[in-house]
This record gives sequence, structure tokens and C-alpha cells, in this order.
Amino acid sequence: MKKILFSLMVLAVVIPAGADYYIAGDFNGWNSAGQLMIDNGDGTYSATVSGLVGGARHEFKVTQGTWDWSRPGANSWFYADEDGSITITYNSNWVSDGWKTEQDRIGLSTDPGAWTIAGSFQGWDNANPATAMTPLGGGIYLFSQLFTAGEYWFKPVVTGTWDSIAENERSVGTWDMYVNLPVDSVLKVYVDSFGGVVRTEIVPEPTAMLLLGVGSLLAIRRK
Repeated sequence: MKKILFSLMVLAVVIPAGADYYIAGDFNGWNSAGQLMIDNGDGTYSATVSGLVGGARHEFKVTQGTWDWSRPGANSWFYADEDGSITITYNSNWVSDGWKTEQDRIGLSTDPGAWTIAGSFQGWDNANPATAMTPLGGGIYLFSQLFTAGEYWFKPVVTGTWDSIAENERSVGTWDMYVNLPVDSVLKVYVDSFGGVVRTEIVPEPTAMLLLGVGSLLAIRRK
């Protein structure tokens, strides 16, 4: 019983409920209560920051008015639109729609317009045209490439920078994403630039799947 109560107490600290949320960034002196976000009534909050230089890059966090709690872990980032404004959204809900992150999603009204996959397989080059992501429209980008079986680390970044969206958050310091491919496969990585989320798909290469099936059949016969 003590362990259960302790877990509930920790949860209450880590995931606050029914609180106000604010935007703190380099554009307001990192004031933890710099700009109050509007409560949309569905677990999402939004704020429009204006008066910026058009296209300028800024860093920020979502807070509850102090630095006792903030998201994401590292600074998040945005690029202002041509008019020098940006609308930031924070989703406190748990969302299971196949995209990650599943909680503490931070969305933006602007898209930097060019994304690249940087990874262990290409020297962590954040501006390599060979691994540029293809725009699909609506802020969605796709990277698709055939890989031989093995382990790979990578992350989607705004081309030429380390501004990233990965499975843990939208920030400058996202985790490296990881896959272990048992057979030759096509790895597909999707980024939703507006939603601040990513999704991966692994499609085994048909010949590799055929060989894997034959190998499994032979193993069964040996038994």
C-alpha cells in the first residue's frame, strides 16, 4: 500500500493537472510566467507570440509559471513566420494514434521547410542531400530507404541544424532514434512538423522475407 501511495504522489508531481501553462523563451527573458497560454477546454493550450523578426529562430519551454516543472527537457525551438509571429500549442493529453511522442506534444504553426535524416549510417551529417526528407504536404515529411539487416541510430533534423523532432520530444537535444533490423528492410520515417511528432515503419524486403521463411521452414524440418 505504501508503494502505491508513493507512486501516486510522484505521478501528481510529474504530471500536474488543472494548472495554467505559460510560454517562456529567449524572446521574453526566459520569464517562467512570460505568456499565459489559452485553455482550449480539451486538455490543449495555445499561445501566439508576435513582434518577432520574420523567419527568426527562437528557443522556448512550456512552464506552469515557475521552473519547478517545464517541457520539453531540452529547449524547444521555432522559426517565426514572415510576419514575425508563431502560435504554439501544448497537448497535455495522452494520445495513442501511432505517432510519438504520446504526451506533452508541442505543436507549431510554422514549418521550417527542409528536413534531413542524420544518422550512424551517413556520418551524422545534418545537411546530407542523400538523406533529405521528401515533403508530402501539410507539414508531413518522409524518409524511405532500403537498409541491410543491422542496428541503426538516427534522428530527423531541420536541415543544417540539430533542431529535431524525435520519439521523446521536439527540442534541440532529442534522443537518437533506434532500429534493429533482423532482415534487409525499407525503413520509413515520417515527421509531422506542425504536430511535433514522428512515426516509423519497417517494411521487410520481399527477398529477405522469402529467405527468412525458407530458413524457418528448414529449422522446423530439422527438429
